[in-house]
Amino acid sequence: MTEAEPNGYPSPSPVTFPRGGSERPVVARTRIEQLGQRPDLLPTVAAWIYKEWWSGIAEETLESHTGKLGAHLTHDRIPVTLVASLEHRPVGTVTLLDHDVGTEQWPERSPWLAALYVVPAYRQRGIGAVLVNAAAAKATALGVGTLYLATTGREEFYARLGWEITDRADELVVMSKHTGYGVR
Repeated sequence: MTEAEPNGYPSPSPVTFPRGGSERPVVARTRIEQLGQRPDLLPTVAAWIYKEWWSGIAEETLESHTGKLGAHLTHDRIPVTLVASLEHRPVGTVTLLDHDVGTEQWPERSPWLAALYVVPAYRQRGIGAVLVNAAAAKATALGVGTLYLATTGREEFYARLGWEITDRADELVVMSKHTGYGVR
């Protein structure tokens, strides 16, 4: 069993992957917190998500997106956003939503892992995997048995974390993961 941090999430272990015959540390000490525990990070997280996915949509503004993300300052229900920090610096985020944009054709599937983002300078260090696993753990704590996500081109990353392809629509790939909730 993994030792838990004060926030209830497992303490991340240093992760290593072979690279060119040698191993290098990928995650030194990533701390995961709910955005509701760190509302001071709301503008930072909103800016990341807005810039990555919403800046090209005319009716969306950073201000409107920040307002929408304000609904994620929760502790015990979805929507919830998690933030990864490394050495007290925010480096990534992930969100659990009832329904993600572009998933309207699967209304019976819920909730969805969405908006996985890692600051470019911190990518390829295992932080994305830590965030995905923390989101799955949070979903389990909220009583979710199956979690879904939609991706374009990142199926291999999620498959390595135990996700399975459940559907396809054009370039969009839907994946799911059983969280273990309700399994004895």
